[in-house]
Order: sequence, then C-alpha cells, then structure tokens
Amino acid sequence: MSATSSATADGAAHIAPDLIDRLAGLSDASPLLALRARRAEIRTRTQAAHDALLAPRQPGLFPAAERAAVAQRIAALAGNDALATHYRGLAAGTEARPALVAHAERVTRSPRESRPEHLGVLEAAGLDAHGIVALSQLIALVNYQVRLLAGLRALAGGAAGVAAEASSGPLPTGAPVPVDADIGFTTDVLDWKPWLTPVVLEDATEEQRLALAVTPSNIAIGAYSLVLAHEPESLLHRTPLFNGIMYAPRGLPRAEREFATAVESVLNGCVYCASVHARRFVELTGGRDAVDLLFAQGISGQDDPRRQAIAQAAARLTATPAALTAEDVATLRRAGVEDGEILDLVLAVAIFAWANRLMLSLGEAVR
Repeated sequence: MSATSSATADGAAHIAPDLIDRLAGLSDASPLLALRARRAEIRTRTQAAHDALLAPRQPGLFPAAERAAVAQRIAALAGNDALATHYRGLAAGTEARPALVAHAERVTRSPRESRPEHLGVLEAAGLDAHGIVALSQLIALVNYQVRLLAGLRALAGGAAGVAAEASSGPLPTGAPVPVDADIGFTTDVLDWKPWLTPVVLEDATEEQRLALAVTPSNIAIGAYSLVLAHEPESLLHRTPLFNGIMYAPRGLPRAEREFATAVESVLNGCVYCASVHARRFVELTGGRDAVDLLFAQGISGQDDPRRQAIAQAAARLTATPAALTAEDVATLRRAGVEDGEILDLVLAVAIFAWANRLMLSLGEAVR
C-alpha cells in the first residue's frame, strides 16, 4: 500500500482524498486551490471516480490490485512518474495479465486503432462485460488524470516532468493537428454502434438504474450509457463529472470548450465525438468556418488568435501532455484567456481524453 491508502480487515483499500492536488504539489497557499474551489464538484467527482475504480465494492473478475498495476503502466507510458508511483503502491507487487496491459497501452497510445476483436481477446483473458467496461473506464480515467495534472503544473509555472517514453510524442512545438481525409470528419448526426451487448434497461439492477439517472448532456439513455452500465460504480460519478466540466456556468465559454474537444477528437480520430462537438460549436456560434478549417487543415488554419491559442494548447495536451509548459499557458494568457478559463480548458481536454477512449474502444461511429 502507498502512503495514500490503507487496508481494512476486509482487505479493501481506502484512498486518501485530494490525490490530484497532492500529486500536483498544490499547497494551501497556492492560487490554484482557489481556482479549483470554483469547480468543487469536479474535484469531488474526480476523486470519487478514482476510488470507485481502484477500491471497488464489486471488483468482479478484475481485482483492485490488478487494476492498479494496469494504471501504473498507463501513467508510466504517459511520463507521469508521481502518478505511476501512486499506482505502484496500490498494486503492491501485483502484475496484470499481459492481454490487459497490451490493451491499455494500445488504447492510451492510439485509441483510433481499437477494433471489436480486441474485446474478444480480453474475454479470452478472463474478463466479462463488467470487467471489460471497468478496464475501459480505468484506462480513460488515468489518461484524464495525466492531462489534468499536466495542466495544473503548467498553470503553476512548470512543466509536467517529461519522462523518456513521453518525450517522443507526436506533436512537436507548432505542429498542426494531423488531418486524415480517409477518416471523414463531419458535423452530420451519426449513430454509435456498441461492440458489447448493452444492459437491457428493463432488466437493470437498482445500482445500474441509479448510475443511469444522469446521462451525458442530460439526453435520453442510449446504447453508450447502457454499455457503461455494465460497471455502475464508476459510471455513477463519471457522467456527472463529464456534465460538470462541459456545462458548468461561467469560466471558459461553452463554445470554446466544444471547439477544444473537437480539436482533441480530430487528433484522436474519434469521428463520433468530433461530429457532436463540432456541430455544437457551430450551433453556439452561428458559424462553421473554424470547424471547416479544422477538418481541412488542422489547427494551422485558425485565423483568430484566441482560438488558435486554445487549439494549440488542446492539441499539445491531447498528444504530449507531459510536454505542456508554462509557455503554453503564457501564450493563452497573451491571447486573453484568463487562468480560470485555462483550467476549464484543461478539464475539457482531460475529460475528452476519457470520452474519446471509451467511444473508440467500446464501439464505432455509424453514418
């Protein structure tokens, strides 16, 4: 066990609160704590989602210590030594099944390479639907944490601490978002086809129904939510966390949150998420030039300085979070983005590191 956890008589891990603040090195005197306090529910939900995945009441076929071992590998792959050390302590020497580690590495590095047969490999390794969704949520959570920590450290005036594996990321300074014409990004309304059989709502357990009481964007319960309901412990916190980040009042304007997540979804190759959030940007602004430029040229074509700075920071945090620096924050400030807005930008990118990976590894867009 690490210093942030303890074991009880029943063997369950109890994880101390404020993990993100501690790993980001935020002291009581840090101005960032005041910024974080503006989004208090997000702090609480972030920790609760972590606890639900790393100290689950019902781990099923994916034990807590093995979850921590997988999380350690993801954090190390992203170059965050402090987060990797935290998970190493929770793993307590446990090694994860190779198939689970390989899946986590692929979804972390290149989520667009996910295929339905990959879930069959996980089933062959001993996971059921509950375990597959728990693994998917875990991979997404750690990718979220990595980007949130990187953003907080850059806001505090430093870099995220580039480790060897992270320093060779795909986005050098000033590079545009790579655009692949074969993917076919669009603002058309798309469907999403799951690769796991969704929970049947009429047969859902009380715990699953409770987790489904809040849906992403507060729309009807769809296949995506019903797939995630296979593992309701984390879903109970993940959906309110998503809504709190994307729709919280004040701070970064909603249209700019949508634009940043469209940039990220293009970079990650998530056609479904790009269509939803680029379309919302168009609806909110009444213009589509920025989206057309994004789909055609990546971020290099943006002619508005503020939007360009947001796009560049979103792309950097998406592709190489460990390389985000105070200079990226300074660029945003020069473009007129205030620190509270920068934190909202970081949170939006972080939650879509989560959302893109769930969408891409558990199903596919259908035109």
